[in-house]
Amino acid sequence: MKEVFSMWKNTRMIILVALSAAIYAAFLIVFKGGIPIVPGITEVRPANVFPPIFGLLFGPAGAWGAAIGNTIGDLFGGTLGAGSIFGFFGNFFLGFVPYKMWGALFNLVTKDDMAPTTNSVKKVIAFEIVALTASAACAVIIAWYLDLTGIVPYAFLAITITVNNFAAAFLLGPILLTLLYPRIKRWGLLWTDIMDKEDVARGFSPNIGSILMIVGSLGGLIVGIMLAAGVAGQEIYGFAGVSGSVAVWAGVLPFLILIIIAGFMLSGQEQFIEDED
Repeated sequence: MKEVFSMWKNTRMIILVALSAAIYAAFLIVFKGGIPIVPGITEVRPANVFPPIFGLLFGPAGAWGAAIGNTIGDLFGGTLGAGSIFGFFGNFFLGFVPYKMWGALFNLVTKDDMAPTTNSVKKVIAFEIVALTASAACAVIIAWYLDLTGIVPYAFLAITITVNNFAAAFLLGPILLTLLYPRIKRWGLLWTDIMDKEDVARGFSPNIGSILMIVGSLGGLIVGIMLAAGVAGQEIYGFAGVSGSVAVWAGVLPFLILIIIAGFMLSGQEQFIEDED
């Protein structure tokens, strides 16, 4: 995760944080008055297409932009509250996971070029995999915290956030990424064109880290829902059942730890190989 902090010494990366945050927040605020799912917590969010795309194009700047933009959206959209604390971390991972997994995923599946775009079937599939993993990671982080505090049941919120995040990315992501990538590349704004390779984490066992990120994210989602529905009697599409169950808290915690460990294992350096050839 070295680049998450080292990027702050680069003026252009800081500008990309501000740009990402402003665009994300603007679209979030516009839809705050749309279709609420959990009043004061979340609503239908087409804007969730942006964090995975900004993560792939702008790297750590996109991740910070997603976290800060979500907080700004909550502040000016009237939903700032206890959930915004882990909403910051959840949305950070919504932008963080895609760029960290992208290179490792290509090493595992294909030797195709690693340009972060969706101009081939393989890249569309890769994008959907990282978007789904990021969506689940975001959901697990936020739902675990809000269930622990007794605000919203885990089962309902985890599946809602995952579907809400992934629906936007699944439908709009490939189109938007294909349109944006050549322009961002031409303008020299790709994070790999801005940051030095030495400032990016090497990681260790990135291929295994990619697998662990998927297991931590989707495993935490599935196991958490099963525990919440079985032990706590929660409904997947309802608020019945007990929030703050120790079983749900303890059962999901190992997967959260796995997500964090995988973040350290993954490297962003694979995407610099193209520029060196």
